[in-house]
Amino acid sequence: MIPGCSKGARSRGLCKRHGGGKRCTYPECTRSDQGGGYCIAHGGGKRCATEGCKNSAQSRGLCKTHGGGKRCRADGCTKSSQGGGYCRGHGAGRASTLAKSTDIII
Repeated sequence: MIPGCSKGARSRGLCKRHGGGKRCTYPECTRSDQGGGYCIAHGGGKRCATEGCKNSAQSRGLCKTHGGGKRCRADGCTKSSQGGGYCRGHGAGRASTLAKSTDIII
């Protein structure tokens, strides 16, 4: 058990992030097995259903490029959500406007 980690233990008393669960069988790789004995980088997990695409499927059997994953909530936008339900162009990942690092309080 790792101090401060609240994730459920898989095997060896560890969560997936800290080394529990199955591992990729590619030589010298320590990433988690995503299916078929390999991590995503080495061919594990599900792939996009679009012919010729080798990207990982996010949802509905498609990668983000071909329509998988969550979409931006802004009206008419078809880009992928990058956090908080919006794409980068509509506000995801922007710093708070409440306080700027250049503001000085005297």
